[in-house]
Amino acid sequence: MKLVEKNMPPWHPGGRIVCSLICGLSLLTMLAFGNRAHADTLNDKQKKQVEKIIADWLIKNPEALADSLSNMQKHFEQAEEKRVLSLLKSNRNEVYRNKSDFALGKKTAPITIIEFFDYNCGYCKRAFAPLMKVANKSNDIRVVFKEFPILSPTSRKAAEYALALDDNLHYITFHTKLMNHRGNISDAVLSKTLVQMNIDEAELLQKISKNRKKIDAHLQSTSTLARRLGINGTPGFIINDEIYAGALDKDELNAAIASARKKLKK
Repeated sequence: MKLVEKNMPPWHPGGRIVCSLICGLSLLTMLAFGNRAHADTLNDKQKKQVEKIIADWLIKNPEALADSLSNMQKHFEQAEEKRVLSLLKSNRNEVYRNKSDFALGKKTAPITIIEFFDYNCGYCKRAFAPLMKVANKSNDIRVVFKEFPILSPTSRKAAEYALALDDNLHYITFHTKLMNHRGNISDAVLSKTLVQMNIDEAELLQKISKNRKKIDAHLQSTSTLARRLGINGTPGFIINDEIYAGALDKDELNAAIASARKKLKK
């Protein structure tokens, strides 16, 4: 598994370099004075001596420190990949087969593309056309849309409207219209979209109210899952257990799909 991250999560290896450096310097301190107990009881003079030892060592061995930090970064990256893969495996139904998520394509398709999106996300709108092209022309691909409204209150409202549309044709029509809308999604845009689809907004709002707990629970579950996977922004993609935490353009999407197909042949 390879974790491809354009939006770096807080626990990314790059954020641990400083901690790794501190650990390394602490080790030098213990080596200089025998053990941790001694290091904890240093007087001011001894602390200055330690600082000089460390400073001299860093000056004389910059390449050793660089190699050490590089190895630590690789270690943390591998550990993060294992953590995420384990998370995907233990939450497979929620990730790939959640009945509350809208999906396009055959359930038995060997390749699944999952998108965490927000209706007010410009990058999501850019990714929509190539994503639909792939879904329509490739029989081996299934696309799952995960409502992840994080940008504004109207993003949340749009997601609630979408989840209340039980009919698949209504959902993809609503989704397509909002993704093709230039600019922010406002209350007026939502109302106009429903009018164009001949859907009574008042009835839809009643349906949302009736299913409030279910809708809220689903959106919270999706948000929690995204955060645990390191997807902190939109769009975020999962393609056959490969996470792409950031926007994918047409070429990147095709490359990711090609990679998934290649792995299936192994």
